[in-house]
Amino acid sequence: MNSPAGSSFRGFRPPPPRQRRTERAKPNHREGVDYETVFVRKGRGTTLSILFLLGLLLIAAWITLRAVQWGREQLDPPGEQGAAINLTLPPGVSTSGISKILEQNGVIPDARAYEWYVRLKGAPLFQAGDYTFHTNSAVWDALEILKTGPRYIEQNVRIRLTIPEGLTVRQIIGVIDQVEDAPFSGAEFEDEMRMQHVVSNYAPSPAAMPVGAIEPYEGLLFPDTYYLGPDSTPEDLLTQMLNRFDQVLTGLGYAAAPQTVGLTPYETVVLASLIEREARVGNERAKISRVIHNRLAADWYLGIDASIIYVTGDNQLTVSDLQTQSPFNTRLSKGLPPTPIAAPGKAALEAAMAPVSGQWMFYVLADSEGRHSFSVSSDEFERDKAKCQERGLC
Repeated sequence: MNSPAGSSFRGFRPPPPRQRRTERAKPNHREGVDYETVFVRKGRGTTLSILFLLGLLLIAAWITLRAVQWGREQLDPPGEQGAAINLTLPPGVSTSGISKILEQNGVIPDARAYEWYVRLKGAPLFQAGDYTFHTNSAVWDALEILKTGPRYIEQNVRIRLTIPEGLTVRQIIGVIDQVEDAPFSGAEFEDEMRMQHVVSNYAPSPAAMPVGAIEPYEGLLFPDTYYLGPDSTPEDLLTQMLNRFDQVLTGLGYAAAPQTVGLTPYETVVLASLIEREARVGNERAKISRVIHNRLAADWYLGIDASIIYVTGDNQLTVSDLQTQSPFNTRLSKGLPPTPIAAPGKAALEAAMAPVSGQWMFYVLADSEGRHSFSVSSDEFERDKAKCQERGLC
């Protein structure tokens, strides 16, 4: 198709798209950001949850108040105090024992509450005896009565018996006879020993004593203070003394004597008895112990006159006494005596197990107060002995 002259060909153009109308942005919105508003509707479920929590809190508060009220009632029961009641609290009763007695007799409502209160506040010291309480009392009222003390104190009769260190069995029997109101005599105590019902764990049985033994219980009756009652028996006292002896030796490690000092436990007790009779000044026990140990190790005669006196019974030794043929005469018999020569105290028993280090082989009195001069050589000893004689001590 020919176009008219002077005209040009133009392709078909679609009309331009219609412009969308743009809404005016709201003042509080930013351009390019989409917003979505969510609406939460308050319903019945939320209200019920809040009410449920409030209910739990109220129940917990009520339970707490009831528990506090119950606790108060166990410490201070409601109502007035009841009738008076007389109770006897025995010697040695514990806090638990007291609480049970008070609860069983209606003085306090609950023993456990009493015990807890005492743990928190403390309890007064009290004496055994008769008390007047009131039923339906507060715990602190009962404690105040305990603090005041009993109406009547039961006096337990106790008879005191003190045995000094260094006594022989014969001398101990004499001390028993001198005790006023003693429930038995010294002779009855001796009869009990002869029955041999009670023995020490650290000594041979009375039937198995070494050759030459005079008294099987020598050195085993521990020197201490003992208490007897009106009904105490000789066996009671003998048991106390031997148990105390074994207790002290156990505490001092006497079971290990063979490893510690090379002697049996019983031999170490024998050595301790020599120390007890020889040492007059406390701080010399360990040195005298060393001299005895050194002489035993060197196979020397011990030459301890106290062991001869044990046989003669006389502190003034004669020439004839020094020539006595006896295993207790350590001038003529080597080694230790067969048994102890006295009851050693704890200090002497300790010194026998723990001699101080030293090479001393001799000792002799140096003054009237009982101090000794210790020497290593015989020349030194002779010098010290001469001084002792000059002072009239030997």
